[in-house]
Amino acid sequence: MAAGALNPGDHIFESDGLQLSYTVVGAGDSVIVAHPVGWGAPAVYLRNGFAHNLESEHKLVYFTPRGNGRSGKPADETAMSSKAMAEDIEQLRKHLGLDAIPVLLGHSNGACIVLQYAQQYPSRVSKLVLVDAETHDSPPNDNFQQWAAKRKDDPIFGPALAAMIGSRQSPPKSDEEFGQMLDSILPYYFNDASFATTFREQLDVDVDPMSVWAFLRQSACDSEPANRLPHVADAGKVTAKTLVVWGKQDALCSQVAAAAIAEGIPDSELVLIDDCGHVPWVEKHDEFMSALTRFLKK
Repeated sequence: MAAGALNPGDHIFESDGLQLSYTVVGAGDSVIVAHPVGWGAPAVYLRNGFAHNLESEHKLVYFTPRGNGRSGKPADETAMSSKAMAEDIEQLRKHLGLDAIPVLLGHSNGACIVLQYAQQYPSRVSKLVLVDAETHDSPPNDNFQQWAAKRKDDPIFGPALAAMIGSRQSPPKSDEEFGQMLDSILPYYFNDASFATTFREQLDVDVDPMSVWAFLRQSACDSEPANRLPHVADAGKVTAKTLVVWGKQDALCSQVAAAAIAEGIPDSELVLIDDCGHVPWVEKHDEFMSALTRFLKK
């Protein structure tokens, strides 16, 4: 363990020549490692959204993935996959001097990353929290197509859907364009589009800028067949007590995937939150926090 690795404040450590950053906040003894998405959104959104509520009883380690924020960019641009980011968690664990990570939490693509870690290093995670996880091998379903058909003519969801599809056909080229793209898409993340305003505030780009570099590189890396992760196929490898939290109206990540992950992990609990999309702590904050704190106290 590096001296002072779990002291409050901002930290940077080196792993195979790459500098990785994290921030420690909180007064508790138990450690929670919180992992955001790895595709260039501000890493502060987890703390701003809900994790700050845990800091009175837990020590929160907010990890910033490679190529994002203050973490360094790998010289090899093909090393920006979710698989590579999962390996960085192992380097973080060693740096922190933890035999096992007491609680490892991720949202969306961040949950994709932490699930891969828990599958590859099962003895190194005690508890795992997956929030509306991106899965690379979800069972076949038409979740996205069904929601798109319902929303395409909606005055708010329709333009957000068009912006999402457009970003795949013509990706942003600058951080500014990336920010504008995400801002246009955000309403689609929710059951009630008005909550997009709250989430914009939680992203707080003034504190933690967007990174189109990370967005383009991670997307390219994760699309390679060699980097596709067997989240559902290898769910049984997870030995950590696991909480799977999902919005029932998530138009991006299907309940089919949620059920498959929860069924595959031996010691897991699935919590589905109604009238809720992809960011449950925004739309259903009390229900989300109740499920999370109950799980943490087990």
